[in-house]
Amino acid sequence: MFLESSPVTSWSGEIKRPQVHPTAFIHHTAVLIGDVRVGKNAIVCPGAVLRADEGTPIVIGEGVNIQDRVVMHCLKGGHIEVGEDCSIAHGAVIHGPCVLGREIFVGFNAVVHDARVGSGSFISHCALVTNVELAESTLVPAGRMVQDPGEAAGLPRTGQAEMEFCGKVLEANEELRRGYKGMQHLEIHHHDGLHPHKPRIRRRGREEVAKEA
Repeated sequence: MFLESSPVTSWSGEIKRPQVHPTAFIHHTAVLIGDVRVGKNAIVCPGAVLRADEGTPIVIGEGVNIQDRVVMHCLKGGHIEVGEDCSIAHGAVIHGPCVLGREIFVGFNAVVHDARVGSGSFISHCALVTNVELAESTLVPAGRMVQDPGEAAGLPRTGQAEMEFCGKVLEANEELRRGYKGMQHLEIHHHDGLHPHKPRIRRRGREEVAKEA
């Protein structure tokens, strides 16, 4: 993982560094900058960028999964808060100020900007949610643009199928988190040049058997 302190700027006179709970897993290609706070049992997947060098902090709640290539950043004076057991799926952008409640799903390549999202909401793939507040258990259909209160008020509610899907996503990512954490003591898990993976070759007659280091 790449953990970087935020610089001193005209809007922040203090250097701040990410804080990661010891039970959380951060992939080595993820980037966390500044006042990023990752909670218990969270997972941050490959290529995700959480950059709290402008608006701060970025707070990731317990049990949250931040999937591949997610980007989080915030405008000055704002912050990002992601509640417990949320799933932020591949390629999504969360640009603060944003507050997400509990058990929310944000789909592939969806964008959430300057919004408050009620617990239990489901933002489908490629949707845009900006400058609005969504009530609890709101369903945003795939590709929908939600940009004013009237549009937000007319949206349907999260159904049983969406809730079951969210549960499966959480279960899978929790199992992955446990698995990755269990691998951290193995050399094979490191790819930073300091712990190269070198298989040992053991000959057995004419056969060659590779044993992982």
